[in-house]
Amino acid sequence: MAEISTLPDDVLDMGRGLIPRPVFLLGCARSGTSIFGEALAAHPDITYLFELSPTWNSIVEEGADHRLDASSATPEVARQVYAEFSQRLRGEPGEVLLEKNPKHVLRLPFLAELFPWGRFIHIVRDGRDTAASLMFRNRGPGWGHLRVPGWQELLESYGEKNHIRCAHQWRIAVETARADGLSLGERYLEVRYERLVEEPLAVAGEALAFMGLNTPGEVVEFCGKIQDETGGSYHALKQVRHYVDNHSRRIGRYRENLEPEQLAEVESACGGLLRELGYLT
Repeated sequence: MAEISTLPDDVLDMGRGLIPRPVFLLGCARSGTSIFGEALAAHPDITYLFELSPTWNSIVEEGADHRLDASSATPEVARQVYAEFSQRLRGEPGEVLLEKNPKHVLRLPFLAELFPWGRFIHIVRDGRDTAASLMFRNRGPGWGHLRVPGWQELLESYGEKNHIRCAHQWRIAVETARADGLSLGERYLEVRYERLVEEPLAVAGEALAFMGLNTPGEVVEFCGKIQDETGGSYHALKQVRHYVDNHSRRIGRYRENLEPEQLAEVESACGGLLRELGYLT
């Protein structure tokens, strides 16, 4: 799809000059964005940024939820983003700027307006496993992680049934990003968490090729750390605090974490998307 933006040409020229190869890695929280981001960041030609939400918040004001559309990408916002993020580049030829941020799952129209030459990678995980992971950090009267549109109503409706809230959180996040990604054509790549765990080098190689990069030995070495078994395994550096030692495998962890009644309620909440993605038959 052709690069389209309503921003003035001089602003876009500034952005292309400062950040020629921007890539954004996104996915619902607890979907593997951190481990995937670390694998890609092992490439010596990638400058990796981990969830610069404070920086984004200082530039563009958030609303009641984390959704941002193209209207938020004003010329002034664009100039600030280009200037701020370009300072983090090393300045090497062919360098790729990669930011990993789960919030971006709700912000593709905004980012595509700012970076019509940018690329976007969306990692999708089985919603039952995602809900099982989210629910241990999204409990009680508060709302945790991504504030999807309608999160207040979900919190009010389901109260302590956080597994249902988390299932809807996953559904809304994934549906939103996939719908937005359709308009991006070949600039949008969707990968599956399950395949990353089973074939990490193949998936990392495809993502790097999507970015116009090869697969060096550093990435090959890191991919050897990714595995399904949790016992004694590597955990993404900034996600150890979220890890709960209550499952032996990453793929299908819901079988160990969700009671039959909870599983039925999760599948009721997001079963349509689970079927569309092939997780349910």
